Amino acid sequence: EYRMPQANPEAIRAPAVITTAAAPVVKAEPIRSDAYRRAVAGLPCVICGIAGHSQAAHGSDGKGMGLKACDMTLFPACADRPGIRGCHSQLDQGALYPKHARRLLEPTWAADTRRKIFMMGLWPKTLPTWQEGGRDAI
Repeated sequence: EYRMPQANPEAIRAPAVITTAAAPVVKAEPIRSDAYRRAVAGLPCVICGIAGHSQAAHGSDGKGMGLKACDMTLFPACADRPGIRGCHSQLDQGALYPKHARRLLEPTWAADTRRKIFMMGLWPKTLPTWQEGGRDAI
């Protein structure tokens, strides 16, 4: 004979009430600048050095589901061309560096790109000078 299992009423607890609310995390609004993206795309590829085929590539830090990375994380990476896979697509697909190496390289490439754009006089007038906690201030 089958009997339905019985729950012990003392074993059932109501969920605990959360008494403190966590403060919401405020995300900084990412910087967007068409002029800066164009200036970055005008530089040679940071990976292979080829000129004339670069795209403004965002670093992967700060990107995620529905999140766009700030334009200050940009660096030049060459695009695909007939018969040649560019560094940009290879980097995005993990074909050039393991993820941990890429996470170390991209901020360095972005900081170097910001310095080059500034030193070449290509920093957009509408874009404030980038300050990164005083570390790689231009």
